[in-house]
Amino acid sequence: MLRKPAFIIMLSSLVVSALALAYTVQPVKSDYAWTETIYIRADGSIQPPTAPISSVDNVTYTLTENIAGNVPADSSAIIIQRDNIIIDGAGYTLQGTKGSDSKGIELTGISNVTIKNMKITAFYYGIWLDSSSNNSVSGNNITNNHAGIYLHISSGNSVSGNTVANNSYGIWLGDSSNNSVSGNNITSNWCCIQLYYSSNNNSVSGNNITASNWCCIQLYYSSNNNSVSGNNIANNLWGIALYYSSNNNTIYHNNFINNTGQVSSYDSTNVWDDGYPSGGNYWSDYTGLDQKCGPSQDHPGSDGIGDTPYVIDSNNKDNCPLMNPWTPPAGHNIAVVSAVSSKIVIFQGFSGNITVYGANKGEYSETFNVTVYANTTEIASMVSPLENDSTTNITLSWNTNGFAKGNYTISAYAWPVPGETNTANNNYTDGWVIVSIAGDLTGGTSNPWDFMPDGKVDGKDITIVALCFGSAPGCSPPYIWNPNSDVNNDAKIDGKDIAIVALHFGQADP
Repeated sequence: MLRKPAFIIMLSSLVVSALALAYTVQPVKSDYAWTETIYIRADGSIQPPTAPISSVDNVTYTLTENIAGNVPADSSAIIIQRDNIIIDGAGYTLQGTKGSDSKGIELTGISNVTIKNMKITAFYYGIWLDSSSNNSVSGNNITNNHAGIYLHISSGNSVSGNTVANNSYGIWLGDSSNNSVSGNNITSNWCCIQLYYSSNNNSVSGNNITASNWCCIQLYYSSNNNSVSGNNIANNLWGIALYYSSNNNTIYHNNFINNTGQVSSYDSTNVWDDGYPSGGNYWSDYTGLDQKCGPSQDHPGSDGIGDTPYVIDSNNKDNCPLMNPWTPPAGHNIAVVSAVSSKIVIFQGFSGNITVYGANKGEYSETFNVTVYANTTEIASMVSPLENDSTTNITLSWNTNGFAKGNYTISAYAWPVPGETNTANNNYTDGWVIVSIAGDLTGGTSNPWDFMPDGKVDGKDITIVALCFGSAPGCSPPYIWNPNSDVNNDAKIDGKDIAIVALHFGQADP
């Protein structure tokens, strides 16, 4: 009666000892505690050398740990002094405590630096660019700062693909020009994008701007000749604000959806559409009709553009309001819709057909170049012209000579066309095909029509072909067409198919 408790006590002791040993051998490494500014010097060196940043070529610098600390006011956690480099956060976090005028990453007078894949939080300025040009800030997660990304007297920079959330100002451009802010997810900031004395920035575009407590996009104090297009601006207090002589900005193809106020404009006159038939913006509170068409909206028939302007104030109106939310044009986009094998079972050394269904979902005529694979081995390729907004089907023959017996997964890949950016639908993977010994079609299950080879050629295999004798694709009863019984792949089931199976009668897979 005492043996079981004794065993449990002994087992528990062993587990505790093993865990203790594991923690001794593999201690948990703590984050790097920030105590002094980290520099990437002009000569490529890292100071202090103990900082968790590594580089093997003085071009790409990669974080190796989280970095956290009490960054004093008016100081920076990381200062970049070298041009033409990449800073890869590798998913690690740079964290401060929101000290006054503290900066997560500082660039002053620096060019051609890429900052990517980093989480930056709790600074006054998450990323600070001053008098810096042609830099890229992409793929970062920037949260809980006073200003997430701040550009001052800087030009030619790209800010794209970042998540910018819960900052006072998401992205701020001050006295800056010719910068691009595109494809960012900017949410729950007091002001999402602020342009202050900033002109000639073409491409505040393709951003998702939501849930700000004030405004998503604000152009302030003579911010002129900027382009704001293709943004989704939803559920903010104000959609866009233009103040104090911010003129000649072009604002079109944006979706203004359920903002408390769509536009706040003061002392500013701007262009709110791209003309006909390109159109203006989508306004969720537009109440006009679409019963007319044409540049003057005076011909019968709807065209997706409102018959009357969307009036903002006496100096601003969208002459071509969109009736439905704007979606970006497809551009170049081909796709593989499906790839289907004519047979479940193909005899080793014989052929089957793979039919690929392709689609051109783009705006241009393309060349559809498709390759079919069995597992990772290429079966065949074919090129076919494909008009825009059309489909095609291509049949390719797979000769299994040289393929080992077994199960194969069929896939088809359409090679991207020039200018294609959406390639997620260029690949399609079908089910499996069995390559079996010649003559072995069925017998692996109790249902002969399952076409599951059992590794031997017997009467079941001859019978399943004989049942389909005389048939061809599209035949009518009593004939039964089944492509698996078309052994020689000549689109008919006759004595040749039975003879091939009979020739191998009695053989078994070794």
